[in-house]
Amino acid sequence: MADDPNWDVRDEEDDADEWHPKDDEAPLHEDDEAPDSAPDGEKPASEITAPSIGPKTVIEKRPPEERLANHEQSDVDAMGLDKRRGVVGEKYGAGLAKQATVYGVFLAVVVALVIGGKLAIDELDKGPAVNEDRAPWAQDDAEQRPPSDLDFPPSVTP
Repeated sequence: MADDPNWDVRDEEDDADEWHPKDDEAPLHEDDEAPDSAPDGEKPASEITAPSIGPKTVIEKRPPEERLANHEQSDVDAMGLDKRRGVVGEKYGAGLAKQATVYGVFLAVVVALVIGGKLAIDELDKGPAVNEDRAPWAQDDAEQRPPSDLDFPPSVTP
């Protein structure tokens, strides 16, 4: 900000963050025209319409190379340690024995469920041992009539 021609360097006692016009300039009024751009070619912060920007706001821009490098992954974590550092046990996953154990337990549970389901279905799906003839036409003394002739009308084809 010291390079800004409108920045007036005052004594050490004055508030260094406060902007003061130079003595030879009069402050801008509503009727006066504001400068078209800041000395660095950007629009002055006072002309940007946003409720959070005030006269003392400093807008910092990162260089394009830094902004374009945002997608690159860092090799260190938040504490500054290498992300691929050694871990306790010196392995990143379960060992072969543990994987085989977990897989074997899973298969044993699946086999037990299948066998238990088959036994339960076989036991619960049994019908009665003897079916009684309780229908009126199945009685010994019921009148037996021959079935009626089923005459269907001839099908009409277009």
